[in-house]
Amino acid sequence: MMDETEDMFWADRIAGEVLSKKRFHYSDRPVKHSTFTVKTSASLSGVLHIGRLTDTVRGNAVYRALADKGVKAQFIWVAEDMDPLRKVPAGVPKSFVEHIGLPVSRVPDPSGCHDSYAQHFKEEYLGVMNKFVDEPPQTFSMTEEYDARNFKPYVKKIMENAEEVRRIVGKSKIKKCIEEDWFPWRPVCSECGKIITPRFLGLTDDGRVKYKCEDYAFKSLTAKGCGHEGEADPMKDAGKLAWKSEWAMQWARWGVVAEGAGKEYNIPTSAWFVNAEISERVLSFPMPTPIFYEYIVIGKGEKMSASVGNVVYPKDWLEVGPPEVLRYLFLKKITKTRGFNWEDVPKLFDDYHQCERVFFGEEIPENKKEEEHLKRLYELSQTSTDNYRVAAQYSLLATISQVAAGREVEVLQKLGHLPKDMDDAESIEQALAWARYWVEHYSPEDMRVEVEKTLPEVSLSEQQKKGLSMLAEIAGDPERISKETADIAKKAGLKPKELFQAAYLVLIGREQGPRLAQFIASLDEDFVRKRFKLEE
Repeated sequence: MMDETEDMFWADRIAGEVLSKKRFHYSDRPVKHSTFTVKTSASLSGVLHIGRLTDTVRGNAVYRALADKGVKAQFIWVAEDMDPLRKVPAGVPKSFVEHIGLPVSRVPDPSGCHDSYAQHFKEEYLGVMNKFVDEPPQTFSMTEEYDARNFKPYVKKIMENAEEVRRIVGKSKIKKCIEEDWFPWRPVCSECGKIITPRFLGLTDDGRVKYKCEDYAFKSLTAKGCGHEGEADPMKDAGKLAWKSEWAMQWARWGVVAEGAGKEYNIPTSAWFVNAEISERVLSFPMPTPIFYEYIVIGKGEKMSASVGNVVYPKDWLEVGPPEVLRYLFLKKITKTRGFNWEDVPKLFDDYHQCERVFFGEEIPENKKEEEHLKRLYELSQTSTDNYRVAAQYSLLATISQVAAGREVEVLQKLGHLPKDMDDAESIEQALAWARYWVEHYSPEDMRVEVEKTLPEVSLSEQQKKGLSMLAEIAGDPERISKETADIAKKAGLKPKELFQAAYLVLIGREQGPRLAQFIASLDEDFVRKRFKLEE
């Protein structure tokens, strides 16, 4: 177990903050926990991309850090399936606009294979998400919790203290939160079934909520109200709390000690701290320790968005690599924006491999703190006790998957990446399959190679021809090619770059390509020798 210092890995530091918390934040009441629950969740009203997955992976790291400290910890995932459908994602029929405003658990499944929209996407997501954690979290559905009346005691407290809740919410200085029609509980319209359109009109003498179902405008779409006026009992009828009170209720219901949230929540007037005060002052539960993080951005710094069309799904990643490498990206530093680009996948694998080498003592950083950081990062990146080991450099696998079909293992052994008696053929085949898929779908053009079947018509200087002839003599020895290419270029009267260009030109018809020594080793030795001697 690591010492509790400021140099600890961030997940261990947050776990330490959880365990050292003795008093409430908004009062002097003592904090007592018998079980330490870390919560993660996802709204099913949008797209469940890898940005959503970061919340789960980071929460899982804190859960593991707590368990490593010897306390009783649990990890839960909550489907926010009482949230209204706010937009129609790509791939869902446009006709689903008629369901805007319904709880996603009440929206039909567009594929027709599950009872609801929420059930379909929840099962699809969990089936993949569980591959990214060491053990599946205990899962909950907000709809099921409301239907089973598991929230009843908390809703009752919120209703009894509605004015105090309004006062706390009003401090957020958001106008709509302090208008007269704001109320912490919203009913489901008994006529149209929508959750977002009922507007609060007031309370009856016996505490029933009076409402009218009216249009509600989202950013891009409008949920159409049906005009129905009715009454609903928060203790008996279908409905839900507003987010500024529901989040607090979730913490109290499940005994949450830590949860993730984006960096925008790290301000005193945010929903996090509004709910924290409601949790402590109204529900008598201590606010959790926040896991504030930066987001995953795509390409040129764009936040991932289905409407922009730059979404990456967790299942997409599993076509190009194992969960451990993506966990590594998410866990490196949560206070720094993480960029994701498909073209950078080989570099990501290289970084992970360096972290792996440090963990196993194959590379020793000069900075001891950095060494401890990388070891813990690698440890928390794993999804099982069988550590994922990089089979070979990803860019090499990408190259040989294109030009050495049927000879991949032989080439890897030739390059010293595999022992001659290699017995883990399955993992090598999987690594090659990942690299092959990446090349076919995501790689930049200069990573795609096709060896010319006949000698290309290229213009070479006499010096380049001489240099290639000398390279031909060592074509079967990639180590010598790596070490001697610069000397050969010098002897031929060339700059190394000019010799490289000549080699690529006669092999693939262009001036740039994969690392030359590895590329040559991937090809048939006799073929390379003849091609460098400019023989057909």
